[in-house]
Amino acid sequence: MSKTLEQLFLSEINPYKDCNFLLAISGGVDSMVLSNLFLNNNLSFSIAHCNFQLRGKESDDDELFLSKWCTDKNIKFYKKKFSTEDYCKKNKLTIQMGARELRYEWFQELISKEKHDFVVTAHHIDDQLETFIINSIRGTGIDGLIGIPDKINKIIRPLLMISKDQIIEFSKLNKIAYREDSSNNKEDYLRNKIRHSVIPYLKSDDENVLLKFKTTIENLNSTKIFVENVISKVKKRVFIYEENNIISSIDLLKDLDPIEFYIHELYKDFQFNYKEIIKLFDSDSGKYISSSNYKMIKQKNNLIISEIK
Repeated sequence: MSKTLEQLFLSEINPYKDCNFLLAISGGVDSMVLSNLFLNNNLSFSIAHCNFQLRGKESDDDELFLSKWCTDKNIKFYKKKFSTEDYCKKNKLTIQMGARELRYEWFQELISKEKHDFVVTAHHIDDQLETFIINSIRGTGIDGLIGIPDKINKIIRPLLMISKDQIIEFSKLNKIAYREDSSNNKEDYLRNKIRHSVIPYLKSDDENVLLKFKTTIENLNSTKIFVENVISKVKKRVFIYEENNIISSIDLLKDLDPIEFYIHELYKDFQFNYKEIIKLFDSDSGKYISSSNYKMIKQKNNLIISEIK
C-alpha cells in the first residue's frame, strides 16, 4: 500500500520534529498545504511572506490573505515588501534570480534574529523535474541534474518527493483555501513553458514518469556520494595545507584522468573556472587567476591558492 501525502511528509520531517521552523509561504496551493501539514501535526512554526510587488493588487491581496490566516490560527507572521524590479535593474538580474536572492537573504536574517532552526519551502517533485530539464538544457554536472536538494544548510524541503497532483488532491480533500498566482499561467519564462507544456506531455505519455524520475534522482545522489568520496581521497594526495595556503603539484594534477573532471571537482568550491586552471599549468611562473574570494598563482611547478583579504 502506497503512503499518503501526510505519511510521506511526516517521514521527512520526523528527524526535525522538535525544531522551530520558519515556513516560506506564498499563499499558493503548495505552500498552504505545507502550512496546514505543520499546523495539523502540532509542529512549532512561524510564517514568512515576501511581497515582491510584481502583480499590483494581487500581490497585496496575497499578503492580506496570509495575514488573516495567521491571525485566525494564532501563528506568528513575518512579511516584507521588496522593490524587486529596482533591485534587479541595479544588479542586472532577471526577475526570477533577483526575487530568489531577496527572499533567501531575508529568510537567513529572520532565522538568525528570531532563533528559528530551519527555513522550510514547499518545493515538490514536479519542481524538481522542471529544474532537471532546465539544467540539462543549459549544460550541467551531477549537482545541476540533482537540482533542488531536500536539505542544504538551514533549508529543508519535506514535500520534495511528493507530486503536484498529490498536493492538489490533498487540498481538495481537506478544503484548504489558497491563492492563485496569475503569473504562473503565463509562458514568459522557460520554467513556465516546461511546467505547462513539457511536463503534461511527459505525464500523458507515461503515467509513471515521476516515479521513474524519483529513481533517477536517487541514482544521481548515490553517484554524487561516490564522486565526493573519490575527490576527498584525491585531495588528500594532491593538496598540501601550509599556513593559509593550499599547494598542489602540477605534475600530480596532470596525471589525473579525465583531467577536466578532476580539476573542476577539486577546485569548484573556490569558484575558479577549470579551463583557466589548466591553462596555468603551462604558463610562466607568477601568472595567476582570481575568483571573488580566492587567488591561484603558479610558482615554479606548483599552484598555490590563498584567500583574498
